[in-house]
Amino acid sequence: MRRLRIRVAASADCHALAELRYRFRTELGSPTETKSHFVRRCTPWIKKAFAGSSAWRCWVIDDGEQLLGHVCVQLFEKMPNPVNEPEAHAYVTNFYVAPEMRGRGLGRKLLKKALSWCRAQEVDAVILWATAESKSLYRRCGLHEPANILELRAAALRPRS
Repeated sequence: MRRLRIRVAASADCHALAELRYRFRTELGSPTETKSHFVRRCTPWIKKAFAGSSAWRCWVIDDGEQLLGHVCVQLFEKMPNPVNEPEAHAYVTNFYVAPEMRGRGLGRKLLKKALSWCRAQEVDAVILWATAESKSLYRRCGLHEPANILELRAAALRPRS
């Protein structure tokens, strides 16, 4: 196996990131569009979001030939406040390691890289939505389930018939 490295995603990675996004999400549910259509739609979105943006950062793990995983963070502002409290949160999303590479500590390394960056940005909180399978990894990296966050999902926003 080639040497693995973690690095910030580059513009040249956008197509591969869109393909990995498709692979990631279709592991969790049935697709509603073809892979080729999704990749054509997602690639420009990724290119725009990650191009010099101060709000988005994405790290990839590669073996010199292909991407094997990724994690993305979006910073979002809080309203200004007059107390000693950071005025940004970080949203961790699109965290994925290819199934054939799991169990080698790569996910932990990717997540630690993202959390280290969040610390450097002095965010107030890091949030994410965890799958049942990923919760133990998140806990080992210091995340926990707070008692003070509420959520309203899209299905609950739709009018009832």
